[in-house]
Amino acid sequence: MKGFVSKNKNFIICCLVIAAVYLLDSLLFFSQMYLLYNYFDTKTIGAVSTGWAYLAQGVGVGLFVILYKTRSHLSARRMFQVASFIIEVPVIIISILVPSGLVLMFMVIILNVIVGLHTGFTFTLAAVYVPASRLGICYGMAYAFGALGTWITSLLSEGLMTSYYIIFIDCILIALIVVFMLMYKDAVVSEQNGGSGSSDAPIIKPELSLETARGRKILILLCVVIAIMAPISSIGTNNVLYVEYCREINLLAQRSFYAVGLIAAGLIFDKNRIIGGVCAVVSLAYPVVLTMIYQESGLVTLVIGLSYVILGFFAVYRAASFMTLASESKKYYMAPLGLGVARVCEAVVVLMITEIGFDQLTSVIMVSVLFIPLVILFFLMVKEKYSPFEGSNDVRRELSAEERRAAFAGQYGLTRREEEISMLVSEGRSNGEIAELLKLSENTIRFHVSNILKKTGMKDRNEVSRAYRH
Repeated sequence: MKGFVSKNKNFIICCLVIAAVYLLDSLLFFSQMYLLYNYFDTKTIGAVSTGWAYLAQGVGVGLFVILYKTRSHLSARRMFQVASFIIEVPVIIISILVPSGLVLMFMVIILNVIVGLHTGFTFTLAAVYVPASRLGICYGMAYAFGALGTWITSLLSEGLMTSYYIIFIDCILIALIVVFMLMYKDAVVSEQNGGSGSSDAPIIKPELSLETARGRKILILLCVVIAIMAPISSIGTNNVLYVEYCREINLLAQRSFYAVGLIAAGLIFDKNRIIGGVCAVVSLAYPVVLTMIYQESGLVTLVIGLSYVILGFFAVYRAASFMTLASESKKYYMAPLGLGVARVCEAVVVLMITEIGFDQLTSVIMVSVLFIPLVILFFLMVKEKYSPFEGSNDVRRELSAEERRAAFAGQYGLTRREEEISMLVSEGRSNGEIAELLKLSENTIRFHVSNILKKTGMKDRNEVSRAYRH
């Protein structure tokens, strides 16, 4: 157990930090949303809670991206983020205790800007320290914990979310998050050592450069794909029939199904990113399709439950795709961009729906029209990214030995020693030969080779050698 924790320390800590942040954000979101019912009608609450609040969150993410790109010594440091969490305390207190609808609306906006800032930090932290091959499940598990934790907290007492007791729970969570941050690392990589000083932080060169024409094209296509996926998701989950059907399933079932979907989506994304993306695209049609086909409440209750599983695929894809892109290109400020783009686009659609209203026919037409460019652009993005010498203006060149070694280590999150040994394994050297070259014992070499096989998921040395040379 101790060995497992030691080998997976970065993964575990990043999961815990993201999970705690999502739990805190969820509790604050529901607390403020429930309080809004004391002052406003349902239409206004919808516009504020998932319209203006999402827009503010997108602004917060954008602000973090700009700060990290231009002032990483400030925005990606723990103390800056600790300050952002501490600032939330008076916002929480004012939201709960000040009996004013306008003040509450203002607190919702302020809080979501702050949420965008520290969400950017946690995403970047994961992109820096979690291997790219495990970012999907890291995010999926953390988000699932936050979803279930919100429901469990709500069971402690009826009306807890809107009582002053929630302040105590929120402050405990903030304290835990701050402790995690102070004990752990900054979400920034220094130029001197390629990492924050951690022995298992990979020191690598970019596998995908966003400075090239191909890299910029992939980035733009991914941004546009997410920007189209977000409105489709919002239209589907905000159409009248779907909202009505969702009331037939209780909160526990909703959260449980959603948690399962998030974890499943994370596993699939890490196993095969193309399939993970395809699942996310296909999942967007589900809310509209089910309301067209199922009309009997008995069937709808079952199918709505499954819809919460499917919703997890887009949630994971919009976050993990950009976290992975940031990890592979070493442009870490890009990690939260997918969520930021999605939040802004979702906010615009929700505000449009709130203002003019979308009936079932309009929802079907809008989703149908948006699906055409989505499928085309998703195909072009996949083709550009995974067919590196087709449709690309980059000049094909052979990787140098140093670049190949760095790329392989970065892809699987290998330590410096494992990186060195994997190179020698690729040359066909035996454990004895490697031990002699590195002045280590054969037992030590066997231990490192075993770790390399575990991290890469490969069966034997020959497979490692083939993958290294590919």
